[in-house]
Amino acid sequence: MILTFHQVPGESDPIQKDVPHAAIFARQMEWLAEFCTVLPLSEAVKRLREGTLPSSAACITFDDGYADNLTVAAPILKELGLPATFFITVGAVEQGIMWNDLVIEGIRQARGDLDLKDIGYGHHRLVDEAAQRDSVRRVISQLKYQPLEERLSIAKRIFSRAASDEAPPRLMMTEEQVSELCVLGFDIGAHTVNHPILMELPQDDARREIEASRDWVTSVTGRPPESFAYPNGRPNTDFNSEHESMVREAGFSLAVSTRWSSATSTSSQFSLPRIAPWEQQRLGFWLRLAKTTARSYVGR
Repeated sequence: MILTFHQVPGESDPIQKDVPHAAIFARQMEWLAEFCTVLPLSEAVKRLREGTLPSSAACITFDDGYADNLTVAAPILKELGLPATFFITVGAVEQGIMWNDLVIEGIRQARGDLDLKDIGYGHHRLVDEAAQRDSVRRVISQLKYQPLEERLSIAKRIFSRAASDEAPPRLMMTEEQVSELCVLGFDIGAHTVNHPILMELPQDDARREIEASRDWVTSVTGRPPESFAYPNGRPNTDFNSEHESMVREAGFSLAVSTRWSSATSTSSQFSLPRIAPWEQQRLGFWLRLAKTTARSYVGR
């Protein structure tokens, strides 16, 4: 099983209730170490191909490059002796914030009604946290598949309108922090430059996104990345076999998707499935892992 995370905030975030904060994440990692043999991603994939993978093997991954990956998650992982791979979205690290977080942070700061009808994103009555969560979901779902420049431009307009004169917060690691994460012994993978839906791009642009993120990680860490994560990650919706070929030709050894399953001996190493366990109780967490494994093998 390859687990995927994004942010690990220090405290619970009422707008993103499914995101595990520090205490929950620490418990999940303790349970994972108890239930599974946690391996570095590249080693696990190699041993899967060789048929030497131990039972209940698991890997830990993070997408995008949030600052709390270094300040919150990494110390927990180090204390437990757990390896992990961190996939970096280059443009977000350079700009300090992801496009979707501009939407989230704008809606977080908005007061009362937020009228976005003139730009095609509706009218939002932000009366409570539930309404904020619903607005975040609806706006991001609508904006996700827009062309890159339009997506970022609209996200910036939403933040500016909602948050008035405030500057967007920096949520991502800096280049130096990505390097520090590597020095700590963690694996750094690539996740494109602008987090595009690859199937929405011309092939040359998709190839540039893949290769430029590879080159950036190589420059920052001093070593070419072995692993790649597809943005959004749904096979045949967000990427396809042509993009798998691009990743292979760029020199990566493996790539991960967001298809929910365990990797088996029949899985393509350039379209490996991942899961995102959200359970906050020990039994529920174990059942999620067990059911995922059982379903993966039943479906073979």
